[in-house]
Order: sequence, then C-alpha cells, then structure tokens
Amino acid sequence: MEFKEYVNSLPNQRDELMENLATLCRVSKITVYRWFRGDFLPDALKRKVIADYLQISEKELWPNV
Repeated sequence: MEFKEYVNSLPNQRDELMENLATLCRVSKITVYRWFRGDFLPDALKRKVIADYLQISEKELWPNV
C-alpha cells in the first residue's frame, strides 16, 4: 500500500498521523501534507523513519523510488 493510499485509509486518524509524522521527521505539517499529495518526496532518511514508524516497508510505501 503506497503512502498516499495508507493515509487515505485512515480518515479519522489522518490529521493525527500527519502531525505525528511532522514531529517525528522534524518538518512542518505542510511538508507532510505535500508528501501526501505527491508534490514532494521525503528524502531517504525520512522515508526510512516513516516506514519504520508505520511498520510498512519503504519499498511498499514508495515503489517508484
């Protein structure tokens, strides 16, 4: 399940998840939202952190990287 699909699968927890990811990655919530929309791709370290946090493989979350 790709990152955007995963976030969309949690409609009631989406804002909380995005806030947690922003804190975890030390970026703004706007940045996480841009990742979610596909405007930008998190750098390699942040992708690893997000994958570990979500317990989903990085390759599954971002298959085209």
